[in-house]
Amino acid sequence: MKISIDSEVLKNFPDARIGWLRASINNGKGSARIENLKKSLRGRLEDIGLSVETIAAHPDIRRWRETFSKMGVKPSKYRSSIEALLRRVFREELWSVSDVVDCYDCVSALSLLPMGAHDMAKLKGGMTLRYAKEGEKFYPLGAGDAVIECAPQQIVYADDEKICCWLWNHRDTRDASVDTDTKEAIFIADCAFVTEWRSIEEGLAALAEELTAIGCTVKKYGTVGAECPEAETE
Repeated sequence: MKISIDSEVLKNFPDARIGWLRASINNGKGSARIENLKKSLRGRLEDIGLSVETIAAHPDIRRWRETFSKMGVKPSKYRSSIEALLRRVFREELWSVSDVVDCYDCVSALSLLPMGAHDMAKLKGGMTLRYAKEGEKFYPLGAGDAVIECAPQQIVYADDEKICCWLWNHRDTRDASVDTDTKEAIFIADCAFVTEWRSIEEGLAALAEELTAIGCTVKKYGTVGAECPEAETE
């Protein structure tokens, strides 16, 4: 499977990069390592100066807000996945989805990098970060039968038949979600700009380490960006 960034996105966001990681997974629950990691999140984030009052002021979060504004939405209403995740941590609303999902959410929070994952068996063809087409439909995960009609200024991840993630990293589709039957997943880490806290490479290395520690098999990972806008993940 190829993963790529469309030239129009790179024209408007020349520093945009995608970190990707492909792994075989066993998506169970109850890992003590992940539970301990979740419990340590708030303290570790406070150690780097973050709090519920300072999240939006951090350069990496502030710039995601600017990015969402450029997509024509209010960033206070439609937040990047990393800002939404950090706010949950500081509200002490710790999630419990599965070991693999909780794992990448923890790494995402500690890296200040938006991260997500998709079931490889549910993807068709390649995956591209591109602008949405007028009237294109998105079917969000966790929203019942809701359907979102996309606008052309909105950036999405899409495979050959559907939108996999809407507003860059705001929300994944229910049609490619990782669940207990998933055997192989593609993990995504986003940046639309040069980050201040952690680089894509650092985030991927941390993700690979934690996934391996809970019994997953990391097969391959890398990045795409202006210097190399597509990569083969096989």
